[in-house]
Amino acid sequence: QLQQGQGASLPPSLPFRQFVAQARLGVGAAEHEAYFRAQLGEVDEPTLPFGLSGTQEDGSRQEEWRTRLPMALADQLRQQARRLGVSVACLAHLAWGQVLARASGRTQVVFGTVLFGRLQGGAGSDRALGLFINTLPLKLEIGAATAREAVKQTQQALTSLLRHEHASLALAQRCSGVAAPQPLFSALLNYRHSSGYEGDAPDWDGVEVLVGEERTNYPLILSVDDLGAGLALTAQTLASVGAARVCAMMETALASLAAALAS
Repeated sequence: QLQQGQGASLPPSLPFRQFVAQARLGVGAAEHEAYFRAQLGEVDEPTLPFGLSGTQEDGSRQEEWRTRLPMALADQLRQQARRLGVSVACLAHLAWGQVLARASGRTQVVFGTVLFGRLQGGAGSDRALGLFINTLPLKLEIGAATAREAVKQTQQALTSLLRHEHASLALAQRCSGVAAPQPLFSALLNYRHSSGYEGDAPDWDGVEVLVGEERTNYPLILSVDDLGAGLALTAQTLASVGAARVCAMMETALASLAAALAS
């Protein structure tokens, strides 16, 4: 509607303060703490893939690699997700857990997942402006179950985590058995729905994207862009690890998972 000059017909946006109030009056700190203690209390070692432990970086030493998954693989993942009644995001989280298990030598892995932040935001949060996203730890057990069982376990873990999407990351980390100043995890997964991919034509006439750069303080980040039909991967990590290598490992994990679910 904005592109058609009909912005005046849009309903008014809600003030961000309503979301802040909803977050404070929703699930309480005690319930958040009980949940994360149950999930993370027995985790006494950090998950540090490739030995990456520095979580106070500024991103200046990272390299980036982007790639699209083969359309056939994207279609297979969507087909298996529909058959099991889960989202493709669930499969991506499981595959990323498998990558981290291989890169850290652990069967129990914890990594940060970037949450949308609006599901518990109350009515109208879908059209409110403001910083909603949050990052929280997700724990997965890798290798002890069949592919279908692992998908169900991952879905259950994600569903339970969403109720606590407004919890503070600091609180969640304090509930683990990993003693400070060690980090609980050093890798992130950001699954996001995107309308386009780098190199695609911009959606707005007369608007040209000149440059854009994303960085975090974590040394290993994988973003999965759900483009509606296809899927794309973006890895950011140190050159000594290799961003292209990370994308290749994730593609292999996704392909293996799709094959296991189809068999």
